[in-house]
Amino acid sequence: MREDIQKLYEAEQKQNEIDHHVPTAGAMTNHILSNLRTMSTKLNQTEWYIKGANYFADQQFLSSMRKTVDNYFNQLGHQLINVGEKPSSVTEEFSEYKMLNEDARNKYLSDQEMFAMLVNDIQTSKLFISRAIILAQKESKFPLQNFLIELDGSLNQFSASMQARLGKTPLEGLEDDEEDDD
Repeated sequence: MREDIQKLYEAEQKQNEIDHHVPTAGAMTNHILSNLRTMSTKLNQTEWYIKGANYFADQQFLSSMRKTVDNYFNQLGHQLINVGEKPSSVTEEFSEYKMLNEDARNKYLSDQEMFAMLVNDIQTSKLFISRAIILAQKESKFPLQNFLIELDGSLNQFSASMQARLGKTPLEGLEDDEEDDD
């Protein structure tokens, strides 16, 4: 490896360490980026293994959602570059910064369990999005903030659709987590 490239990478890693201990919009958004990469993989797994009476509609929904998530992933990487950040770009980094869990055994879950898992993943992702929106505003990174607000809205729609598929209202079973904090 060229010495100049190694020095640049080491400086990036040092800055990443600082940014994650005193959260910045860039650091928080890197978690979101990694979560989107993981969510895409989980959507593939679900699309491949879903079964049940709604098979065709579920497959179409999951495929559409995965394509949307992949598009947001790519655009978010560009957003980070545009505000002077260095987004994660390899599997090792995505694995380090993701907050969603993968499990090969998920393929054996029922369709209801798979959708409930995805709703939970969206809620976890939204926690990071909310924090990143506040940090982006604080750091005057308004285009990034606006993009994250759009992403949040899109994930809300997907969550509401999956909740309906599960026979629930959009926030049913989700607001309990917030009430426990009081």
